Amino acid sequence: MVRAWLVIDMTEDFVAPDGALTCGEAAQEMAPALVATLESAVRRDELIVFACDAHTPDDPEFELWPVHCVAGTPGAALFEPLRAFYETHRSSRVRFLPKTRYDAFFETELDDWLVAAGVEEVIITGVCTSICCYSTATGAYFRRYKVRYDPSLMADLTAAAHDFAVGQMAAVLKARPL
Repeated sequence: MVRAWLVIDMTEDFVAPDGALTCGEAAQEMAPALVATLESAVRRDELIVFACDAHTPDDPEFELWPVHCVAGTPGAALFEPLRAFYETHRSSRVRFLPKTRYDAFFETELDDWLVAAGVEEVIITGVCTSICCYSTATGAYFRRYKVRYDPSLMADLTAAAHDFAVGQMAAVLKARPL
């Protein structure tokens, strides 16, 4: 089965201690394990997509959330060690996808990329579990992809939000743990 890893919002603003919407230590501690997992995915020639917020300075989302991940700013850059991984492996199989909404499928080329690669299953990783990870998992479900997840490769603003979203992925989307 052809699968793709969707790495959601692992940016400075969502992961770094001083990030505008940081998921804090949970995200920071998860990052090295995520890189190790992605290194294995590269060896298996699986598709990896870094789908990250890339807002304009006047994005309407800033009526809901603090300003974050403005395209071209340090906050929108991938968090280390993911930035180094991406720079090392960047190719047609390790790609970056800017997004402007929670769901990485919304008004992006993600579905086209997955279809072209013959992907049948997506693995959701990254942050925030209850917002962009869950929304992207829902987008994948609606497009009939099999959805997988690993709770240890996701983080959220709170542990309760993370646990709730993981439960929803399993119960509502019938996503399976990796």
